[in-house]
Amino acid sequence: MKLRLFILSLLILGCQSAKEEKSTEIEQPKEEVVAPSEIEIRTVPGQSPLKEDEERTDWQNPNLVLDVLGNLEGKTIADIGAGSGYFTFKMAKNAEKVIALDIDPNALEYIESQKRIVGDWANNIEARLTPPDVPNLLPQEVDAALLVNTYHFLPNQQKYLPRLLEGIKPGGLFVLVDFKLGEIPVGPSDQFKGKPEDVRRDLRKAGFRSIDIDTKSLEFQYIITAKKK
Repeated sequence: MKLRLFILSLLILGCQSAKEEKSTEIEQPKEEVVAPSEIEIRTVPGQSPLKEDEERTDWQNPNLVLDVLGNLEGKTIADIGAGSGYFTFKMAKNAEKVIALDIDPNALEYIESQKRIVGDWANNIEARLTPPDVPNLLPQEVDAALLVNTYHFLPNQQKYLPRLLEGIKPGGLFVLVDFKLGEIPVGPSDQFKGKPEDVRRDLRKAGFRSIDIDTKSLEFQYIITAKKK
């Protein structure tokens, strides 16, 4: 990943400079360098994020997911766990505003860099840092929320979902897409997956209604839609 290589290059240059300087100070223990988390970024500098990862597009079928969200004109959408903005930029074409939520500042910095590349039409994207256990949304801030391939990585779904419900306007839509259980060529191990029926139970407890599970439209994933009264 170019971002990681860039950071490592800076660290190497810094170490070389330190060796050249003579100092009488006592050398302090070196702090452990924590590498940034892996972000799904395959776009090269200067290239638009709209040049899709064809391999992912084959199984993700983003247009189908967007169709589930419906007409986005005039609406504010939360893209939870936005990562490199795979869905963020697609939704920004038609939505009034897209709030890209992620726990990783590197991911959000990347989205900001891509906004500068694609031009003014992406200015309706807000990259917003959020803690992992609650969505960083104001009460009734969004008309709809999208959560893709992220649900089972949330540290506390029972705490997260009621807070998410608060951030959605009355009548608003929540769309959740995640991987099916079993051996499939994409996605994480079953340790980080679950039954859609269990997710539906969590949504009901949180107060969502009109919950529907679709296990047929996508080969490797299920889609759950739920609404706020």
